[in-house]
Amino acid sequence: MFRCALFSLLLLAGIAGAKTLEVGPGKAVASLAEAYAKAEKGDIIKVYPLRNDAPYERVAILVGKPGITFLGVPDKSGTRVKISGKGFNYTGQAPTPRAIFQFDPGAEGCVLEGFELCFAHNDSHNGAGVRINQANHITVRNCEVHHNDMGTQSNGPIGSAVDQLFEYCLYHHNGDPGEAGQNHNFYLGGTSVTLRGCEVHSPITGHNFKSRAHFNWIEFCYIHDSLNREFDLVDSSETAVPDSHTVLLGNIIVKDPNSANHDVIHFGQDGGKEHNGAIYLIHNTILATTRAMLLDLSAPKASARLIGNVIDGGGTLINARNGADARSVTVEDNWLGAGFAGSAATSRGNTFGKPGARIEFTGRTDFRIQHPPHGIIGGGQDEDSWGLPVPPYPSLAKAGSGISRTSGAGSRSTVVGGPPPLKPLKPPSVQPDAGASAGANLLVWQYQDPARREPRAFAAKPDLGATDQTHKPTVAASLY
Repeated sequence: MFRCALFSLLLLAGIAGAKTLEVGPGKAVASLAEAYAKAEKGDIIKVYPLRNDAPYERVAILVGKPGITFLGVPDKSGTRVKISGKGFNYTGQAPTPRAIFQFDPGAEGCVLEGFELCFAHNDSHNGAGVRINQANHITVRNCEVHHNDMGTQSNGPIGSAVDQLFEYCLYHHNGDPGEAGQNHNFYLGGTSVTLRGCEVHSPITGHNFKSRAHFNWIEFCYIHDSLNREFDLVDSSETAVPDSHTVLLGNIIVKDPNSANHDVIHFGQDGGKEHNGAIYLIHNTILATTRAMLLDLSAPKASARLIGNVIDGGGTLINARNGADARSVTVEDNWLGAGFAGSAATSRGNTFGKPGARIEFTGRTDFRIQHPPHGIIGGGQDEDSWGLPVPPYPSLAKAGSGISRTSGAGSRSTVVGGPPPLKPLKPPSVQPDAGASAGANLLVWQYQDPARREPRAFAAKPDLGATDQTHKPTVAASLY
């Protein structure tokens, strides 16, 4: 398996004249700020750990140059390079950024990889580990982001903040008690977002994933234990544009039964603007509470499509309000806990669990279902029936995706997101034939703990939910 750091170096090797700047004990450059000042388009800034695992402190990098890679080089144990914002006020007043790393217009194609980012604060309660301010094609990979006011914040009108990619990251315990409910692990805007193979959990005050972006694609992630909603997908000027969709594909979503808010997903509006699009829940495993509101739909032009999921819990499956029409909801071929049996939103082909039965995972890092109830094994359907939209940015059709961008939404040409960064991760044993159906292009992955993805065994009729029930998960190798 290629190592992430090696991949990044190879990816940029073809950039003519690119140089490498090294920061750390005994290296030629004294600080990240000095390295960035010297960097030019396509350069790599390699940052080495400080002695005794000490963090780099009071780092504030405002990025406006294209194609820069900030690469944390781990120590022998594989620990990420630590950067702490403790004691610094990330005001956002130029030239001070509002985050440890802030990517402004002009920073197209930058990569941030291999860092632990923590303790970014400001007087406005929105200091972030990472901020994407209207910059396109920003990738955040293999980073741990925690105990900031915001984990990551982004913004921009349609045509900016395009192709925000977060993969193999751990986000947790972000938020500021001084602004309870307003701070989140992710708070995103702009044109398009992909979240892949990440673990996101336990925001201190807000939601795990809040977005006002035009298009969100979240795949093969583990999202859990928010005291508020796991997903809050709401309105902006960008969501008033048609095709403002969100796709949740192959995720493991778990609600804390002691949560103050038992809602799992909100798709609609909280600011009075339209949300003109659909939310697609496809082959997720969702463990809600017995008092859950699984999906709160709250905009007149909002709709929903639920296919192939395993959803346990009880309460309200779909709540349509604020002009949303329950007739715009499709719920097909899911396994649903008995507590949802009375929901008026259920459609056809669904299997309901027995009263009192609960879905439980096989182990802490083994997300197969103990004693899978009837209807889960082999209960999936051909992906051609999913009707997924095509994301509105071209990078998802780069070499390696296995999917063309030439056909329309709902065909097998649907795009699933970005160039796989750790090729080859798909062994020949699960490589589907070109003419195969039922997940041939999309459902060949599943979440792997910690914060990775692994191949999912291919089957003509896949199991419901996010995990193949017959495939014992492998132990994640080092990222480096």
